Amino acid sequence: LETSRRTWELYQGTPGAPAISSTPTTPPTSAPSSTPANAPTKAPAAPKNTPGAQHAFTRQDLEHLASHKISDVFGPLFAVQDDFPRQVRMPEPPLLLADRVTGIDAEPGVIGTGTIYTETDITPDAWYLFGGHIPPGVMIEAGQADLLLISWMGTDFENKGERIYRLLGCELTYKKGLPQAGDTLKYDIHIDGHAKQGPVRIFFFHYDCRVGDDIRLSVREGQAGFFTDEELANSMGILWTPEKGDYRQDARVDPPRVDPDLIPTAFSKQAILDFADGSPEASFQEGYERLRTHTRSPNIHQGKMCLVGEVQDLDITGGPWQRGYMRTEFELTPDAWFFDGHFKDDPCMPGTLMFEGGMQVMSLYMTALGLTLDRDGWRFEPVPDTPFQLRCRGQATPESRQLTYEIFVEEVIDGDQPTLVADILATVDGLKAFHCRAMKMHLVPDTPLTETLLTEGFPQRDPRAVHTSNVTHDKLAILATGNGPASMCLGPRYREFDGHRRMPRLPGEPFQFMTRATRSDAEVGDATEGTTAIIEYDIPHSAWYFDENDRPVMPYAVLLEAALQPCGWLSLNSSAILDSPTPVFYRNLDGTGTLHRELTPGCGTLKTRTTMTRQARSSGMVIQSFDVQCTVDDDPVFDMETTFGFFPQKALKNQVGIPTTPEEKAWLSDENDFYQDLQTCPDPDHPDLWPDPMLRMIDRATGLWEEGDTLRIRTEKDVDPAEWFFKAHFFQDPVQPGSLGVEAMIQTLRFALLHKGLHRRFDAPTFEPIALSEALTWTYRGQVLPENQKVNVLLDVQEIIESPTETIAHATASLWVDGLKIYAAQNLALRIR
Repeated sequence: LETSRRTWELYQGTPGAPAISSTPTTPPTSAPSSTPANAPTKAPAAPKNTPGAQHAFTRQDLEHLASHKISDVFGPLFAVQDDFPRQVRMPEPPLLLADRVTGIDAEPGVIGTGTIYTETDITPDAWYLFGGHIPPGVMIEAGQADLLLISWMGTDFENKGERIYRLLGCELTYKKGLPQAGDTLKYDIHIDGHAKQGPVRIFFFHYDCRVGDDIRLSVREGQAGFFTDEELANSMGILWTPEKGDYRQDARVDPPRVDPDLIPTAFSKQAILDFADGSPEASFQEGYERLRTHTRSPNIHQGKMCLVGEVQDLDITGGPWQRGYMRTEFELTPDAWFFDGHFKDDPCMPGTLMFEGGMQVMSLYMTALGLTLDRDGWRFEPVPDTPFQLRCRGQATPESRQLTYEIFVEEVIDGDQPTLVADILATVDGLKAFHCRAMKMHLVPDTPLTETLLTEGFPQRDPRAVHTSNVTHDKLAILATGNGPASMCLGPRYREFDGHRRMPRLPGEPFQFMTRATRSDAEVGDATEGTTAIIEYDIPHSAWYFDENDRPVMPYAVLLEAALQPCGWLSLNSSAILDSPTPVFYRNLDGTGTLHRELTPGCGTLKTRTTMTRQARSSGMVIQSFDVQCTVDDDPVFDMETTFGFFPQKALKNQVGIPTTPEEKAWLSDENDFYQDLQTCPDPDHPDLWPDPMLRMIDRATGLWEEGDTLRIRTEKDVDPAEWFFKAHFFQDPVQPGSLGVEAMIQTLRFALLHKGLHRRFDAPTFEPIALSEALTWTYRGQVLPENQKVNVLLDVQEIIESPTETIAHATASLWVDGLKIYAAQNLALRIR
C-alpha cells in the first residue's frame, strides 16, 4: 500500500513530466583508481548544515575520505594518521552509499558521544535497485556513517593502524515498506557510548532512517569494535545452536501449496541464477505451472547481487525443529566485487550483505512452498514493525573460500500476505559468522508497471484523453488496467485493490489494443445502463501481429480484442467490483460481430464506441451487455453485440461447459488415421498462407472425415503454461483469451480449405481475416487454464461457394479443453480472394 500510495503521488504530481532516461549500472569489479583531491568531479552542491550541527561534506569529500588522506578533508589535526597502513573509513564505491553529510554534532578528535547526519539519493539508475526499491541489506549499509563519525572522533589516534573496525550486531526494525527510486534517505546516526573489553574497544550507536518525515528503518543497540588481525582470526564465532535455540512451541506451520513430493530438494547454481533472472520455470517445474504464466514472478536480486549459491538441502520437515530447513553454499573468490573498497586496505564482506543473502535464501524457500504461485508481480520484504536481532562474530575476506547459509524455519503463515519466520545462520569456512534470530519475510503486493515507472520515469500525459475521478485516461492509465496499481487506472476509490485484494484486469502488453479513452458519460465507479465510452487505438505502422500474420493485416483475434477491451474498460468503471464483498473474475460470455473492412499497418486510429445496454445482478454475479461500433475515419470497421460477466471463483470452478451430443463426443474421441503437422503451412507451395508461431493457435490436425459434400476436421493444440498469452491475459488471473480460441477455429477452417486445394485456382490467393460482411456468433462457457493439457477444435464445413473471384466457406465449430466443450461458433465464414 505504501508503494502504491507513493507511486500514485508521483503519477498525480507529474503532469507533462518528461520520462526519465535510465541506464542501470552494475558494481565495478575493481576499486576505483586513486584521484587527487583537487581533480574535477561531478559533485552536488555542498549540502546545508543540519540545525545544531556543523561540518557538511559533499560526495566528492566522502569519496576522498574513503580512498585518500583523511587530513585533506578533516584538517591538519588528523595528519598524525596519514601514514597509518589502515584507518577507519567509509567504503569506497560501489558500496559508498552516502551522498552527503549535512552535519556533524561532535568535537573532532575527541572520543565521546555525537551525531552525524547523512543523505542518500535513490536514483532511478542506482546499481543496487531491485524492483525499483532499495534492498533491505543495502538500506542498512547506507547508514554507514557511524564509521565517519568515529573516525571524526579520532579513533585512529588510538588504533594506530593496528586495529580495524568490525560490526558486532544490532537490533533493526523496518517500517512502512522499502523506500523506492526517487526517495532520499536521511540518516541521523548517534554514537551513545564506549566500553573496553580487555584491549578491545567497543562503541555503541543507534540511528533512524527517514523518508520525508516518516521513519523507515530504526537501528538500536548497535555495537561495533576495533580488533587486531589476531583477535579476528581467533574468534569463537556465533555460539548459537538451533538445537538449544529458543523457538515458539505454538508457532503456526501451514502446509505448502504444492504437493510436498514435487518440492525440489536441491538446486544447481544455474537454477538459482535462472530464478533470480525471473525464469522460475528452470528451477520449479511440475506442480509450479502457474509460475510460468507470471509477468514478473517474485524473485531475488540478479547479477552480482545474487548472493545465493548451490542448494544442497531443502526439507520442509527438516531441521532440529522439524518445521523446515534449507542449506546453500556460496563460493567466495578473491575477486568478489564486494571486497573492492570495503574497506580500503582492509577488504571484507559487509555483514549487511550476509544478511541480504540470508533473506534471499528465505525468499527461495517461500517460492518452493508455492506461496508465490498466485502472486504475480509481488515482492519479498522484511515484515515491518518487527525488531530483528543481528549478531556478527566472524568475517569473510579474500582468503575465505565458502559462505554457507542455513535457515531454520520456525513459522509458515499462508494468508493474505504469506510470511516465513526463520533463523538465518551464515558460516564462513566452518566458523559461524552471522546470525539473525526469527527473521520475518513476507510477500507484499506490487505490480510490474510500478517497477517500470520507478526506473524509467513517467511518460508524457495525453491531452486528448478524458479526465474523470482524478484520473487522466491516457496510455499510462490504460496500461495500469493491465498490470499497474488499481488506483492509477481507476482512481482513489479503487485504492483498496492496490493491496492484497485482487481486481479483475484487462489484457496487458502485447495483447492490449487501447491507447486512450476520449469519452465517458459517468465518473469512475458509476457506469451503468446507458453509459457510453469511446476508446481509441492508434494502429501502429509496425506491430507483432502484422509480422506474425500470413500478410500485414490485423488478425481477427486482434480486431475482436480491440472491440471487446473497451467493454471491459467500461465494466471496470461500473460498481460491479466495488460492490462485491469477494474477489470476482471477468469473462466474455457471447457475442455477434461483423467485420466490414480489413485494417493494415498505420491505417489510422480505430475508434470504438461502446454502450452498456443492460446490467443484471444475481447470486454474486453481474452480467453486462454492450453495443459496439468500431470505425476508422468514420468508416465502419466492425460492429458487435456482446455480453460479459463478473463471476466469483466458485462459479468458474463449477462450469459444466456447453451441452454436447453423443455424436460430438464420438467425433472428439474417434481414432482417425488422418494426421498432419501444422507447425508449417499445409501447402508447402504457398508457405505464406499460414501464420507464424506467436499467432498460430493449432499444432496439428488429428482427424478428417469427408463424404460427398460434407467435411469435418479435428485439430488440437497442447497447452503450454509458458505461452505468451497467459502472461498477458490476465495479470494474476491467467486464462487463454477467447478471441484466440476463435482464431483457432478460423485457422482450422483455413486448413480445411487449404487441404481441399481451393486456393490453387487463384494466381495470388489471400485469405480475409474472417469473411467480410458475415456475422459470426460465438458462445463461451468455460476457460483454458495453464493447468489444462489439450485443446481440440471440431469444425463442420456446411457449405462452400465458389465464384470467379472468390471462394467462401461457412462452418460451425466448437472448442474443447481436456474433453469439455467450452466454446461454440455459428456462421464461421472464411473467404479466399
